[in-house]
Amino acid sequence: MRPLTDDCPKPLLPVGPWSLVEHQLSALERAGVRRVVLSTGYRHEDFLPLVERCRTKGMDLTCVVEATPLGTGGGLREALRPLRDADVVVVVNGDLLTGHDLGAQVSALTAADAGVLACVHVREVDDARAYGSVVVGGRGRVMAFVEKSPTPPSTTVNAGTYVVRPHLLDEIPPVGSVSLEREVFPALVADTRLVAHREDAYFLDVGTPAALVAANRDLLRAPWPGAAPTPRGESLVIDGARVSPSARLGGGSVVHPGAAVADGALLDGALVLPGGRVGSGARVTRSVVGRDAVVPEGRHLTDGVLGTGEVAAH
Repeated sequence: MRPLTDDCPKPLLPVGPWSLVEHQLSALERAGVRRVVLSTGYRHEDFLPLVERCRTKGMDLTCVVEATPLGTGGGLREALRPLRDADVVVVVNGDLLTGHDLGAQVSALTAADAGVLACVHVREVDDARAYGSVVVGGRGRVMAFVEKSPTPPSTTVNAGTYVVRPHLLDEIPPVGSVSLEREVFPALVADTRLVAHREDAYFLDVGTPAALVAANRDLLRAPWPGAAPTPRGESLVIDGARVSPSARLGGGSVVHPGAAVADGALLDGALVLPGGRVGSGARVTRSVVGRDAVVPEGRHLTDGVLGTGEVAAH
């Protein structure tokens, strides 16, 4: 996602008028989640304004900070410590957007035997080599959980959202970096304590600038269930942005406060972040114009990204 993450944590990158993590908070609230623990690391102080806004709105939100990367299992371990009294815990990844039914996934765990400690959301793909693959047996029991492999055992894949019982904490090594997918979940499979919730729904791993552009387009054109409320249309100009009446915007373009789009410019699937400028007659297609970045008059930017303060070349 660089250069956009050089000065911004990925979960705080914008999708419409909201950050990625705010869409996840919206989905959690819709599913009835009452308390949220936000696990942060890189530039953790950047999350503080979001935390204060959420608390002002009445959300019970706390942060834990990973001083050093702890892996997916280590990060979950630290987040679970203050949630030992919860019934179940929903685990979402900071760069993942999904429209699946979180409530149904919670029910899949609570309906399972008490010894089952986790439920993983799975979906079908044509080629599983880029994903962790999952073999699911009767009653949703996970029979195999295999991280990325050139020869995956199935086309059912891990979709990255988990529901766990809080005492899963006891199964995670108490210190150090731990992988859920390579260490914890395979151990649960061996003891038949992992189940799957199968649902093919909207899914987007927002791991590249192109995926960020796609997320903004999808939000405006056909928002996934659980997305934070956003006006629908071919473009969105957020209050505080300056867009010339002769500029043409479409393809799910979003222009943020403090940005400016000049006369005759064309934006098609463009994301213009605060302070970004698009000059007269310039064209921005399927691209991100970063904070205080500039696409000069008459220039074209296609399938590209400008980091903070960068200028589009000829």
